[in-house]
Amino acid sequence: MSDESLKVAASTAGGGAAGTAGSLAAVSTLGAVEGLSAAGMTSGLAALGSLVGGGMAAGIGVAAAPVLAGGALAAALTSDNIETDEKIAAGVGAGAGIAGSVATVSAAGAVGGLSAAGITSGLAAIGGVVGGGMATGLAITCAAPLAVAGGAYALYKWFKD
Repeated sequence: MSDESLKVAASTAGGGAAGTAGSLAAVSTLGAVEGLSAAGMTSGLAALGSLVGGGMAAGIGVAAAPVLAGGALAAALTSDNIETDEKIAAGVGAGAGIAGSVATVSAAGAVGGLSAAGITSGLAAIGGVVGGGMATGLAITCAAPLAVAGGAYALYKWFKD
């Protein structure tokens, strides 16, 4: 991996981390119940989802948006060499990552599906993998699309070169 690629990857990760912090702050403050309790997170995700006409499941995708935007902005500021087709590949990866995140939340918990119980148990199960809870699960779920976007970008660039 070249020095340029390492620099872009590091800045992208930093931008994504800042976006994750923003997403957790939004979830914990925008709902009818504030905080990172189950009630706070479900109402926060519902509030975020309502911005795009959806509910809690859509809120997961909305919460991922600042992570993706932070990573993309950092990458753009760090490198002039990312071509349009490579950006499209990363964007397709990001979309797939969001869909994969929502599907994982739906399937991972003790209660399957995208009901409030399904989402809370799914986020808790995902967070539990690394010793955390729902908030950790949300952070992982929001960051995963950025990782998939980076993977899609790298794979596309590898095939292209």
